[in-house]
Amino acid sequence: MIVVKGGVTTAKGFLASGVKAGIKKSKKTDLGLLYSEIPAVAAGAFTINRFQASPVKISKAHLKNNAHHAIIVNSGNANCANGKRGDMDALLMADYIAKIMGLNRKDVLVASTGIIGKVLPIDKIKNRIPYLVSGLSEKGGSDFAEAILTTDTEKKEFAVKMKLGSSVVTIGGACKGVGMIYPNIKIENHATMLAFITTDAAISKKMLEGALNEAIDSSFNMISVDGDMSTNDCCFILANGIAGNKKIKSKDGNYQKFVRGLKFLTSELAKMLVIDGEGATKFVTIDVIGAEHQGDAKRIARKISTSNLLKCCIYGEDPNWGRIISACGASGVEFNPSKVDVYLGDIKVLSGGSCVKGYDKNKAKRLFKRKKIYIKVDLKSGRSKATAWTCDFSKEYVEINSEYST
Repeated sequence: MIVVKGGVTTAKGFLASGVKAGIKKSKKTDLGLLYSEIPAVAAGAFTINRFQASPVKISKAHLKNNAHHAIIVNSGNANCANGKRGDMDALLMADYIAKIMGLNRKDVLVASTGIIGKVLPIDKIKNRIPYLVSGLSEKGGSDFAEAILTTDTEKKEFAVKMKLGSSVVTIGGACKGVGMIYPNIKIENHATMLAFITTDAAISKKMLEGALNEAIDSSFNMISVDGDMSTNDCCFILANGIAGNKKIKSKDGNYQKFVRGLKFLTSELAKMLVIDGEGATKFVTIDVIGAEHQGDAKRIARKISTSNLLKCCIYGEDPNWGRIISACGASGVEFNPSKVDVYLGDIKVLSGGSCVKGYDKNKAKRLFKRKKIYIKVDLKSGRSKATAWTCDFSKEYVEINSEYST
């Protein structure tokens, strides 16, 4: 597997575009289209927030189709809490693309991100659809990546190539989200983060769903910027089979290779989201090892990642490891505190549940001045582990979110 430059149009047979529709007050690009030149199988994962936005509801319904061609997405307006009108506007977005491109509207998936509770300016979107479609190109991936941004400071794109048998398969992606980030997204068959992934691999819908579920479980579902779950979180993957590999129909060796590539891509995209978190000055990696079950490790890692007190300590460059053990204890996971070790970087601060006497506090403070901070918790209860990523809480985060809707 190798990393290549690109995003959603790096895989064969995918085109994209982005235009300015006037949805955002900033007048920046705010309407994007992703298109597969041949029918693609699709999978999607969505927020478990009970107050789901209209595009989430529509896309969940459309994913029941066997094949899909396009995804239309707008930024600047979440189209959430708009009742039946919101649902109709989300359907109209799909309709406009379907009619001009000769598709069934169920072939089109929809996503939105932005302010909650404002009516979507559907006429502005309708007026720009012809330009959105005519602008589709293999070079349009970057425009698409820009169209999905809200308070992000930069585009987030990534792509990898790998060999499956004698065929070269590509996976590319783009995502957005730097606030209201604490995803818990699930495959439907079983600020806002939006992720769009494309691949030219030949793979069945069932295997694609399984691969996406495995990938997001260890990537997007392990990040936190502020611990708030969005109403619009979604992750889509389209696979059109143009690479010509032997179709993946079971969890064989090629499936495992594909999953490894997909996991790597989603993890890199997920880390980009955290690094660009609203007002973030620090990037924090949290490893929890020695858990009895992987679910326990994930639960503790996520609990630590959402500790507001710890995130404030990190911003203030105060290595208060008491915040870490407090989060562990509040996670609801059963473990023996008298076995636990905690490390800040390479400094052991807790050993067997007790403070390490004479540890170098000044060295720990110097570690917290770095842009990248590493925390490790060893439960010494088993062999399971998990990694979570988070950032600090800064004054800028408060400023951004105290005037977001004005």
